[in-house]
Amino acid sequence: MRLLKTIPKTIFIVINVLTVVAMIFCAYSVVLPPQQYTRLSESGMWFPLFLIMNVAFLLFWLIFKRRFVLISLAGMLLCAASIRTYAPLNFVQEPPTGAIKVLSYNIMTFGDKKDVPWNENEIVMYLQRCGADIVCLQEATNGETKKALEVLKEQYPYYSLGEDEKNFLACLSKYPILSERKIDYASSSNASYAYEVAVGDKTVLVVNNHLESYRLSQADKDDYKSIIQNYNHPEENDSEEKLFNLFGKLASPDSLRGMQVDSVAAFVQQNEGKYIVVCGDFNASPISYAHYRLTKDLNDAYTRSGNGPGISYHRSGMYFRLDHILVSPNIKAYKAVVDRSAKASDHYPIYCYISFDEE
Repeated sequence: MRLLKTIPKTIFIVINVLTVVAMIFCAYSVVLPPQQYTRLSESGMWFPLFLIMNVAFLLFWLIFKRRFVLISLAGMLLCAASIRTYAPLNFVQEPPTGAIKVLSYNIMTFGDKKDVPWNENEIVMYLQRCGADIVCLQEATNGETKKALEVLKEQYPYYSLGEDEKNFLACLSKYPILSERKIDYASSSNASYAYEVAVGDKTVLVVNNHLESYRLSQADKDDYKSIIQNYNHPEENDSEEKLFNLFGKLASPDSLRGMQVDSVAAFVQQNEGKYIVVCGDFNASPISYAHYRLTKDLNDAYTRSGNGPGISYHRSGMYFRLDHILVSPNIKAYKAVVDRSAKASDHYPIYCYISFDEE
């Protein structure tokens, strides 16, 4: 009888230890450049799953065998920084007088409904009422954005649409945009643009990014949803084969994104000491090389002033925070929010308020 009691307990302990090891590996895999360690660097996307499993084990041991709580607790302590990055908890601080609102939004070429007048388009109406001072848009084709600007010109008299018709980035501003430049890196359709914006007596360097997309088909997304829904019953489906194929499709975009991130990080370092805001759709979660590389020199506004996981991509069973706002150390961020009220795109917008440290 004692053996029957011991064996299940041992199995639970082993599984718990393996879960802790997996969580730690996912947390620290962010240091691996995807252009060199493609498959391993993708591990960060599984961090939330192993975190949830460890929380479940912690609660289980609290009920049945408290001394084994230390297994999950030790793992979570080793991953404390990653847990805070993924799902921060902050006291809400009201922004000071004079703070400006920065918003980043992948608008999916102005959303699901394009057969209505531009002044009735959901995304255009959201931009009219959001009150942001600087707006960075991704998947904003030039032709459609120019039409939207006819409605938005009262709110945003200054704008930049990039240098060619293939550009899908736009910056709308209540403040003068002094210059724009494209950050040079390899990509067929993604890009990063830097804008100098005159905010009072200060010049803010705003970097708008849409880093390499995964370009998953609807069938790929359906496969992912099937894997998540049936991970407890692999014998009933071909989840293992689907997972292997999916990882293969993620490899090439991850490698390109790694090189793009290095280019953006180098640009930030070249402009060290300036007021810098780096935002956009990174196509990378907070537990990723992209986020790790850029936050070596910048602070994540959401980690510093937001709360919870802040899921910004919300379609096809995929729920990640892919959209980010990062600021230089001489800028303080307040009240970062992923706005779930705006549902017209497959991304929610993210915004925060920023103020400048006086030199």
